[in-house]
Amino acid sequence: MKDDYRLILLLSTAAFLVCSAAAGTGLFHPLDVLILDLAQGIDSEVLDAVGLVTSVVGGVEFVAVATVALAAGLLLDGKGRLALRLIAALMVTGLIELAAKTVVPQPPVPEDGMRAPDPSLFDVSTPYPYPSGHMLRSVILLGAAYLLWPSKPGRVALLIFLAAAATSRVYLGTHWPSDVIGGALLGIAGLAWAFDKQSAEKQSAISTQPSAKDS
Repeated sequence: MKDDYRLILLLSTAAFLVCSAAAGTGLFHPLDVLILDLAQGIDSEVLDAVGLVTSVVGGVEFVAVATVALAAGLLLDGKGRLALRLIAALMVTGLIELAAKTVVPQPPVPEDGMRAPDPSLFDVSTPYPYPSGHMLRSVILLGAAYLLWPSKPGRVALLIFLAAAATSRVYLGTHWPSDVIGGALLGIAGLAWAFDKQSAEKQSAISTQPSAKDS
């Protein structure tokens, strides 16, 4: 993946805004209901367990602790600015999430469609469910791990986990599919913003290094 994340930031932000408008006007609702009904027709103890694990990982408590640990590791590695930008990305996108959940009139999933309550202790009550905060936080946290971890098997495992997290949100009946898409897009935008600045600094540092001719 290239070091320049500016295009990803612009595209994901634009896609999030379009998705938000579509969700708010009800364009996604017929498809949301269809997919949720299909998911409700599946009953699996394995999926129940996967849903619980992904719910915990995407919860505020886990993400807060994991982000602090990741930031500490980045600080020790001399990447303090990236650590601060990741924390800022989580905070700012979290505020955008809460704002969207008060203004985007996406109807909540019916209570009888929920398989299990959210295990998070810091679940804030909002009038609307769009976008999915669990998906947002999972994308930023696990996306950062993906970009910083050179192991190909490890990266594949992270992508599989993110796909499972997205699927489980719908399977558990906590969110519509469009909520999950919106959360993922907002998370990608926040992640791209954090890493775009880091890339710019790397390019600046390279350009200011003296060349062989100058030495």
